[in-house]
Amino acid sequence: MSEITVNGRTKVISFYNAFLKAYPYLHADLKYPDGKSVDKESTIANARGKSIGGAYTPTNEADLSVRGNLNIGTFEKRFKEIFSITCQVHFKRNGKWAVTGQKYDGMTLNEANALLKEEGAELIKL
Repeated sequence: MSEITVNGRTKVISFYNAFLKAYPYLHADLKYPDGKSVDKESTIANARGKSIGGAYTPTNEADLSVRGNLNIGTFEKRFKEIFSITCQVHFKRNGKWAVTGQKYDGMTLNEANALLKEEGAELIKL
């Protein structure tokens, strides 16, 4: 089981790449409160600062550990609590993006990734 560690020094693009490597049928999309996507070249700490309306501020938590046995809904909630950045897990089917929603949010990342593969979802590419 792979583990992804996210902290303030993590670049958003590095997080995206590690997440896709572990869960190729899922995408953890990071958004600011205004709905705009977080800059991929930003660090999590810089994105957090922009998200809370100020300059860079260190996060209170040292790390967020993302493992395959973590429920999608719990992962999204923890990301928001720790980093003040909205994280919504998406998948792609028939060329269209969809949020995981109620059907998948109670599943672990591993379960949802496997089910989406089985259901014919597309591999995600950045």
